[in-house]
Amino acid sequence: MTDRRSYQRDYQKEYQARTKRVNLLLSASEFRELERGAGRKGEAVAAYAKRCALDAHRGKQSAFLPEPILERLAELDRVMRTMANNLNQMARHSHRIAHVLDENEPFLYLRRLEDELRSALAATLRHAADAQGEEAPSPEEAPR
Repeated sequence: MTDRRSYQRDYQKEYQARTKRVNLLLSASEFRELERGAGRKGEAVAAYAKRCALDAHRGKQSAFLPEPILERLAELDRVMRTMANNLNQMARHSHRIAHVLDENEPFLYLRRLEDELRSALAATLRHAADAQGEEAPSPEEAPR
């Protein structure tokens, strides 16, 4: 019996040395907000709070942006990759036949990309301003 007791004591000491407990005091509204977020992700509140805190500390984009903005950015990433692939194929084809078929098409793709990025940035700025209770800048004021 003493072997088991000493094993448990050693195990507890080692466990306490490698793990730390953090207690948070939240208002009811803060807790409900975390609870809703955890429910959307299918996580326990404590696990969700821990992940959010670590993501924010590590500077991960997902910690600061709401889900709709992250989805929009993922769509923009897909569009950019598609456009880059199309531009690469056009360049390869032009080199092969030594003639550019439509020299304006790449610029149209780039203009579309710029418009989408400006729109996504404006939406992000609006969301950030709403979260802080400020007035959002207009899309023309968005950084270029």
